[in-house]
Amino acid sequence: MSGHRARFILPLLVIGLIAAGCGSDSSGETTAPSVSIPEITAPVGVSTSTAPATTVAPDTTVTGKGGTTFNPNAPDSPTNDIPPPKGSPQEQFEQQCKQNGTCE
Repeated sequence: MSGHRARFILPLLVIGLIAAGCGSDSSGETTAPSVSIPEITAPVGVSTSTAPATTVAPDTTVTGKGGTTFNPNAPDSPTNDIPPPKGSPQEQFEQQCKQNGTCE
């Protein structure tokens, strides 16, 4: 007879454990913790490594490395190729471009 009792009691224990785990809270609401995010007013960690500013009169051309001339007051363009700052990613790109022969 103990085998019949085990078959009857074991399912009742399992149902009892499941029912005990199905409780819920009384409020029925979920709340998230409040988090404050500080306002960012300026980029963090920005480093600028530009060449020192030189004063050049408007419409004045400057002769750069390699004998090329450009107007530093005009926008950079194919006809006014302003060289990038030394050590900048742009300078590295131009050097790689020249080495590969893909520059115009």
